[in-house]
Amino acid sequence: MANTIEQIQQLLQELGPSMPEIDAVVQTEEPSWAIQFSDETILIIEPAEDPPRMVISAELGAAPEAQQLTVYETLLCYNLLWKDSGGVKVGLAGPQGTLIISAEVCIESMALMDLQEALNKFLTITRAWAQYVAKADGTGPADVPPLPGMGAMHLHA
Repeated sequence: MANTIEQIQQLLQELGPSMPEIDAVVQTEEPSWAIQFSDETILIIEPAEDPPRMVISAELGAAPEAQQLTVYETLLCYNLLWKDSGGVKVGLAGPQGTLIISAEVCIESMALMDLQEALNKFLTITRAWAQYVAKADGTGPADVPPLPGMGAMHLHA
């Protein structure tokens, strides 16, 4: 695990200066990191082994009680599209909890450019789903985001 942690730490040290939209990279409880972006999106990076990889996650917010069934159903359908979504999945942090989006990224032979690309893709998906969850409260149209793999499925929210 030490090599995985060291590799992630090295990549994240290079990442901050190379992406202007990053406000801060902070090491949190050992071993994980929080990356804050200028739009206040926060990604959490955690190491995992066998194979060496990092788990990227972010909070999407909580689904409004009146829309929980619709939001959960939509996200469960999205989870089934793991081949098309690059393995991005969404889970629930306990009953009535916050929705957490996550993805695993292999770090073997990963270069800074690979990490930037992975983070940018993950950010695009995270921001779209966070907007979907936020609009599910009835303040706007809660249209399912046009994300990888969503074209073939007709989800109605």
